[in-house]
Amino acid sequence: MLHSSQPLVVGAVSSAATLEALASDPSLAEGCDLLELRLDSIDLAPDESRPLAQKLTLPLLITARHPEEGGLYNLDATERATLLDTHLDLATLMDVELRSALELEKVIAKAKARNVGVIGSFHDFNATPGDEVLRGAGDFALQFKLEAVKVATTLQSPNDLARLIQLVAAEKRLPVAAMGMGNLGRASRLVLAKCGSLLNYGYVGESNAPGQWAASELKKLLNAL
Repeated sequence: MLHSSQPLVVGAVSSAATLEALASDPSLAEGCDLLELRLDSIDLAPDESRPLAQKLTLPLLITARHPEEGGLYNLDATERATLLDTHLDLATLMDVELRSALELEKVIAKAKARNVGVIGSFHDFNATPGDEVLRGAGDFALQFKLEAVKVATTLQSPNDLARLIQLVAAEKRLPVAAMGMGNLGRASRLVLAKCGSLLNYGYVGESNAPGQWAASELKKLLNAL
């Protein structure tokens, strides 16, 4: 999946209500190529979330976000690792923040042993950092032998978007998912998908990040472009 030649649409599932609705009616994920389970914000115990996730028909990307990168309920590393570990057998991909790669190295190793692709992610909800930081995300992902890197930043100007486009164009070592947030976020997700961003996030149910499209709408627009 991480070697697809076409941009893929990820439908972010960020609440228990949305997960329950999808388990009852998988057609609600129309347009998605895979679903991201935001285990931190779904806020269900594993014995509640697993039976629902087992009913989903699309490949699953599991995430338990760090509190400083948008994660809810202030979960510590042990709690996040437990959420990821208990859903690992259902997953095709797993997302771990680059800042968490060391403290979550055991669950990363377990994912690799199960042939679950691991994405290293970086989020900045205030700005788009300098080019050295953006390039460094790929360096860090390679250091930990991760399969792809995701960069999500807040765009304050068209120049910020141009730098994300350059990042996608220049990074040849591993697949990149890049997206903007804020006022230019929605436009950036279309442009970056067409410039080579592999995973392009929309929402199912309700948005969990500024600048997202509904996943079904994002897929239609990308097909139209």
